[in-house]
Formats: sequence, C-alpha cells, structure tokens
Amino acid sequence: MTHSRRRFLKRAGEVGVLVVGAGCTGGQGDGGDGNGSDGTTADETTVAATTGGTTSGSATTVGETTVNEAVDSETTAANESTATATTIGDGESRGSPTAVAAGPNGDLVFEPEAIEVAIGDTVVWNFESPGHNVSARPGASDKVSIPDGAEPFASYEGDKSYQVVEEGESYEHTFETAGEYTYVCVPHAGQGMIGTVSVSG
Repeated sequence: MTHSRRRFLKRAGEVGVLVVGAGCTGGQGDGGDGNGSDGTTADETTVAATTGGTTSGSATTVGETTVNEAVDSETTAANESTATATTIGDGESRGSPTAVAAGPNGDLVFEPEAIEVAIGDTVVWNFESPGHNVSARPGASDKVSIPDGAEPFASYEGDKSYQVVEEGESYEHTFETAGEYTYVCVPHAGQGMIGTVSVSG
C-alpha cells in the first residue's frame, strides 16, 4: 500500500469515528428518547463503511486488471514466437516431404515416376520391397542426369552403387538447385526403374 493510499484510508476512518461521535452526542441532547438520533447515526455509519468498502474493492479490481493484462501480453508473445519458429527465410511455411514408393508390390518402378517440387523441398523414398536403391550420381548409370552445379545424391555411400536399402527403410534428399533430375535404381536401371524430379526455382 502506498503512502497516499494509507493516508486516504486513515482519513476515511477518522470521518467514520467523527460521525459516530456526533451521533452519540445528539442522542444525549434529546433527553433520553434517542430514536431519531440513533437512526441517523446508524445511517451515517453505514455510509462511511460502504465508502471504505468501495475504495477497497476498487483497488482489488485494478490489481486483477493488471494481472490479466500481463497474462495476455505473455500469451501474445508466446504465439508470435511459435509463428516465427514455423516459418523459413522468406516467411513461407516449408511443406511436408514428397513421398515416392520404391518397388511397390514388388514391381520394378518408382511411384510416382515423375514429381515436381520447389527449391528447398525434400523428397523421401520409401522402400516397399527388397533389392532397390536410389542414385543420382552420373557415374552410376548412363541414364542418370542432374542440372549443372547440382549436388549428386544416392542412398549408398562412396562407389558402392549396388548397395541396396532394406525393405521398410527410407532415404531422403533435399533439393537446393533448380532443374531436371533423372535418377535410377542401379540394380534395375536396365529394367526401366527410373524416376525424375523437376525442381522449380
């Protein structure tokens, strides 16, 4: 409680005491009847008490308003932080990865065979049957082609071009260069297991 607030309540209390005192004095002057003076004293005392209660209630309301405003401020800040965390450089949301099935139902195909994505998008290959891999390394097959300056990629390491991915596992790659990519399953490239990815800038 501030100094000015304490002083105000003190004065309000003094007013109540003075009013009660005045009522008692008036009752003695009436010579013992006291009904009119007692009624006036009760009314005035009630007013003083009500005034004190109103002041106290007002202070409580102000305090609650301050707390609510603080909570609203923290909630707004948290929402803004969440929104920022779900966006990337230009403020656009990054989409979910594009899925491609490798060898669905045991067939020697990628499904879908051709897809279109944008720079920064990710493609994930899900291997649904054994004996397959993904390669966009020009040295692995003469059917592979990638844009100039693009990073070659493959589901295997080094020059192990016939290394395959186990059924049920997956491989993913994020495209950072625009252009047309032709990739293969090295063990089955001769059987036409070839796919394409068109990346727009």
